[in-house]
Amino acid sequence: MVIGKLNPINKDDLKVGDVVGIAREVRCGWGESFRHVMVYPAKIIRITPKRTKIETDIGECDKHEVLYKYDSEAIKESEMAKKFKEIKDGVYAIEDFKSSRGLRVIKDEDLDTLSEHINAVAEILKRYGK
Repeated sequence: MVIGKLNPINKDDLKVGDVVGIAREVRCGWGESFRHVMVYPAKIIRITPKRTKIETDIGECDKHEVLYKYDSEAIKESEMAKKFKEIKDGVYAIEDFKSSRGLRVIKDEDLDTLSEHINAVAEILKRYGK
């Protein structure tokens, strides 16, 4: 998991009620993850006295997990990861449609719109070569 411009938080400075960012990788294949991560905002509910565990509204973090400031960089990182996930889901939907029903079932009224969008996607993908 490569995390570029995210700002890690010193856990000694945290207090109950603070909002932090928790990074989670976006999978893009078997054992592979995308270069951007989803950063989820989490409100701290409880901190153990030795700060070995931090409990948030979305789960528990141990002492090895890095927490980040939930700022504009974290939001931008999440947006990039979310866009990638939408592309990945769209590709899977096309593959599923093609394998289960086939392209021949596309109705005439959808041909114009679909051909324009598919050609736009194909043009973008041509930039990346074979």
